[in-house]
Amino acid sequence: MPRIRADNIAEHKELTRTQILEAAQILFYDLGYQSTSLADIAAKVGIGRTTLYEYFTDKEDLVVSLVELELPKLLHRLVQSVDAAAPYADQIAELARGMVEFVGTDPTLGLILHRDIPKLSRKAQRRVRDAHAEFTEAFIRIYGEGVEAGELRAIPIDLAGRFLQDLIMSAAKALIVRPDPGDRMQEVTASMEEFLLHGLSVG
Repeated sequence: MPRIRADNIAEHKELTRTQILEAAQILFYDLGYQSTSLADIAAKVGIGRTTLYEYFTDKEDLVVSLVELELPKLLHRLVQSVDAAAPYADQIAELARGMVEFVGTDPTLGLILHRDIPKLSRKAQRRVRDAHAEFTEAFIRIYGEGVEAGELRAIPIDLAGRFLQDLIMSAAKALIVRPDPGDRMQEVTASMEEFLLHGLSVG
Protein backbone atom coordinates (compact mmCIF):
# COMPACT_ATOMS: atom_id res chain seq x y z
CA MET A 1 0.00 0.00 0.00
CA PRO A 2 1.41 3.49 -0.88
CA ARG A 3 2.71 5.55 2.00
CA ILE A 4 0.23 8.26 3.04
CA ARG A 5 2.01 11.64 3.06
CA ALA A 6 -0.63 13.59 5.03
CA ASP A 7 -3.26 13.24 7.77
CA ASN A 8 -5.94 11.86 5.46
CA ILE A 9 -6.44 10.61 1.90
CA ALA A 10 -7.76 13.93 0.55
CA GLU A 11 -4.80 15.87 1.93
CA HIS A 12 -2.44 13.19 0.69
CA LYS A 13 -3.80 13.47 -2.84
CA GLU A 14 -3.61 17.27 -2.82
CA LEU A 15 -0.05 17.20 -1.46
CA THR A 16 1.04 14.63 -4.04
CA ARG A 17 -0.55 16.63 -6.88
CA THR A 18 1.28 19.75 -5.71
CA GLN A 19 4.57 17.86 -5.49
CA ILE A 20 4.11 16.54 -9.04
CA LEU A 21 3.51 20.05 -10.38
CA GLU A 22 6.51 21.43 -8.48
CA ALA A 23 8.75 18.64 -9.74
CA ALA A 24 7.54 19.17 -13.29
CA GLN A 25 8.29 22.88 -13.11
CA ILE A 26 11.84 22.19 -11.91
CA LEU A 27 12.47 19.59 -14.59
CA PHE A 28 10.93 21.71 -17.35
CA TYR A 29 13.39 24.42 -16.31
CA ASP A 30 16.37 22.03 -16.16
CA LEU A 31 15.65 19.86 -19.20
CA GLY A 32 12.96 21.65 -21.19
CA TYR A 33 9.39 20.47 -21.70
CA GLN A 34 10.12 18.26 -24.70
CA SER A 35 13.04 16.47 -23.04
CA THR A 36 11.27 15.80 -19.74
CA SER A 37 9.45 12.48 -19.44
CA LEU A 38 6.69 11.47 -17.05
CA ALA A 39 9.12 8.89 -15.68
CA ASP A 40 11.55 11.72 -14.84
CA ILE A 41 8.81 13.58 -12.97
CA ALA A 42 7.58 10.50 -11.11
CA ALA A 43 11.14 9.64 -10.04
CA LYS A 44 11.74 13.16 -8.74
CA VAL A 45 8.57 13.00 -6.62
CA GLY A 46 9.33 9.49 -5.47
CA ILE A 47 6.21 7.83 -6.84
CA GLY A 48 5.58 5.21 -9.49
CA ARG A 49 4.70 6.32 -13.00
CA THR A 50 1.35 4.56 -12.73
CA THR A 51 0.58 6.63 -9.62
CA LEU A 52 1.25 9.80 -11.61
CA TYR A 53 -1.51 8.78 -14.02
CA GLU A 54 -3.97 8.96 -11.12
CA TYR A 55 -3.43 12.73 -11.16
CA PHE A 56 -2.72 13.62 -14.80
CA THR A 57 -3.74 11.83 -17.97
CA ASP A 58 -0.49 12.62 -19.80
CA LYS A 59 2.34 15.15 -19.99
CA GLU A 60 0.15 17.58 -21.92
CA ASP A 61 -2.46 17.54 -19.15
CA LEU A 62 0.31 18.09 -16.61
CA VAL A 63 1.89 21.08 -18.32
CA VAL A 64 -1.48 22.72 -18.95
CA SER A 65 -2.41 22.15 -15.31
CA LEU A 66 0.81 23.91 -14.34
CA VAL A 67 -0.11 26.85 -16.58
CA GLU A 68 -3.62 26.92 -15.08
CA LEU A 69 -2.13 27.01 -11.59
CA GLU A 70 0.49 29.72 -12.11
CA LEU A 71 -0.61 31.95 -15.00
CA PRO A 72 -3.89 33.36 -13.59
CA LYS A 73 -2.06 34.55 -10.45
CA LEU A 74 0.55 36.37 -12.51
CA LEU A 75 -2.01 37.90 -14.85
CA HIS A 76 -4.13 39.05 -11.91
CA ARG A 77 -1.17 40.99 -10.53
CA LEU A 78 -0.50 42.41 -13.97
CA VAL A 79 -4.09 43.56 -14.53
CA GLN A 80 -4.31 45.04 -11.05
CA SER A 81 -1.12 47.04 -11.61
CA VAL A 82 -2.53 48.92 -14.63
CA ASP A 83 -3.19 52.61 -13.93
CA ALA A 84 -6.90 53.01 -14.61
CA ALA A 85 -6.47 56.80 -14.79
CA ALA A 86 -3.99 56.61 -17.68
CA PRO A 87 -5.07 57.07 -21.33
CA TYR A 88 -6.61 53.91 -22.71
CA ALA A 89 -3.80 53.28 -25.19
CA ASP A 90 -1.28 53.53 -22.36
CA GLN A 91 -3.27 51.01 -20.32
CA ILE A 92 -3.19 48.51 -23.19
CA ALA A 93 0.52 49.18 -23.70
CA GLU A 94 1.10 48.49 -20.01
CA LEU A 95 -0.73 45.16 -20.27
CA ALA A 96 1.30 44.24 -23.34
CA ARG A 97 4.60 45.26 -21.73
CA GLY A 98 3.91 43.17 -18.65
CA MET A 99 3.08 40.12 -20.75
CA VAL A 100 6.20 40.53 -22.88
CA GLU A 101 8.39 40.84 -19.80
CA PHE A 102 6.88 37.62 -18.45
CA VAL A 103 6.90 35.51 -21.63
CA GLY A 104 10.28 36.84 -22.70
CA THR A 105 12.12 36.26 -19.45
CA ASP A 106 10.38 33.54 -17.41
CA PRO A 107 12.67 30.52 -17.79
CA THR A 108 9.89 27.95 -17.46
CA LEU A 109 6.32 29.06 -18.08
CA GLY A 110 7.33 31.87 -20.43
CA LEU A 111 9.24 29.49 -22.66
CA ILE A 112 6.49 26.87 -22.49
CA LEU A 113 3.84 29.39 -23.50
CA HIS A 114 5.93 30.58 -26.41
CA ARG A 115 7.49 27.37 -27.70
CA ASP A 116 5.41 24.43 -26.60
CA ILE A 117 1.75 25.35 -26.07
CA PRO A 118 1.17 26.13 -29.78
CA LYS A 119 2.19 22.52 -30.54
CA LEU A 120 -0.35 20.96 -28.17
CA SER A 121 -3.86 19.76 -28.92
CA ARG A 122 -6.76 22.14 -29.48
CA LYS A 123 -8.26 21.08 -26.16
CA ALA A 124 -5.03 21.98 -24.35
CA GLN A 125 -4.79 25.32 -26.13
CA ARG A 126 -8.39 26.13 -25.15
CA ARG A 127 -7.50 25.45 -21.52
CA VAL A 128 -4.51 27.78 -21.81
CA ARG A 129 -6.70 30.48 -23.38
CA ASP A 130 -9.11 30.10 -20.48
CA ALA A 131 -6.21 30.63 -18.09
CA HIS A 132 -5.68 34.01 -19.80
CA ALA A 133 -9.30 35.02 -19.06
CA GLU A 134 -8.59 37.97 -16.76
CA PHE A 135 -6.03 39.43 -19.16
CA THR A 136 -8.41 38.99 -22.11
CA GLU A 137 -11.33 40.53 -20.25
CA ALA A 138 -9.19 43.49 -19.17
CA PHE A 139 -8.06 44.10 -22.75
CA ILE A 140 -11.63 43.92 -24.10
CA ARG A 141 -12.89 46.29 -21.41
CA ILE A 142 -10.10 48.84 -21.84
CA TYR A 143 -10.26 48.69 -25.61
CA GLY A 144 -14.05 49.06 -25.66
CA GLU A 145 -13.96 52.03 -23.29
CA GLY A 146 -11.17 53.61 -25.34
CA VAL A 147 -13.14 53.30 -28.56
CA GLU A 148 -16.25 54.69 -26.90
CA ALA A 149 -14.25 57.63 -25.55
CA GLY A 150 -12.86 58.33 -29.02
CA GLU A 151 -9.27 57.65 -27.97
CA LEU A 152 -8.77 54.35 -29.82
CA ARG A 153 -9.45 53.25 -33.37
CA ALA A 154 -12.52 51.09 -33.82
CA ILE A 155 -11.56 47.77 -35.40
CA PRO A 156 -13.23 44.37 -34.83
CA ILE A 157 -12.33 43.20 -31.33
CA ASP A 158 -11.27 39.74 -32.52
CA LEU A 159 -8.77 41.33 -34.92
CA ALA A 160 -7.55 43.74 -32.25
CA GLY A 161 -6.96 40.80 -29.93
CA ARG A 162 -5.08 38.82 -32.57
CA PHE A 163 -2.92 41.80 -33.46
CA LEU A 164 -2.06 42.35 -29.80
CA GLN A 165 -1.27 38.68 -29.25
CA ASP A 166 0.97 38.50 -32.31
CA LEU A 167 2.77 41.69 -31.30
CA ILE A 168 3.35 40.40 -27.78
CA MET A 169 4.67 37.05 -28.98
CA SER A 170 6.92 38.67 -31.59
CA ALA A 171 8.42 40.98 -28.98
CA ALA A 172 8.84 38.08 -26.55
CA LYS A 173 10.59 36.02 -29.22
CA ALA A 174 13.13 38.83 -29.70
CA LEU A 175 14.00 38.42 -26.01
CA ILE A 176 13.82 34.63 -25.69
CA VAL A 177 16.51 34.04 -28.32
CA ARG A 178 19.05 36.11 -26.37
CA PRO A 179 21.37 34.65 -23.69
CA ASP A 180 20.47 37.61 -21.46
CA PRO A 181 16.94 38.88 -22.29
CA GLY A 182 17.37 41.79 -19.91
CA ASP A 183 20.04 43.42 -22.05
CA ARG A 184 17.47 44.27 -24.72
CA MET A 185 14.30 44.49 -22.64
CA GLN A 186 14.02 48.27 -22.68
CA GLU A 187 14.57 48.52 -26.42
CA VAL A 188 12.10 45.76 -27.27
CA THR A 189 9.30 46.91 -24.98
CA ALA A 190 9.71 50.57 -25.97
CA SER A 191 9.57 49.70 -29.67
CA MET A 192 6.54 47.50 -29.13
CA GLU A 193 4.73 50.23 -27.21
CA GLU A 194 5.49 52.81 -29.89
CA PHE A 195 4.18 50.47 -32.59
CA LEU A 196 1.10 49.63 -30.53
CA LEU A 197 0.25 53.22 -29.62
CA HIS A 198 0.70 54.37 -33.21
CA GLY A 199 -1.62 51.65 -34.45
CA LEU A 200 -4.38 52.06 -31.87
CA SER A 201 -4.45 55.73 -30.99
CA VAL A 202 -6.72 58.13 -32.82
CA GLY A 203 -4.90 61.11 -34.31
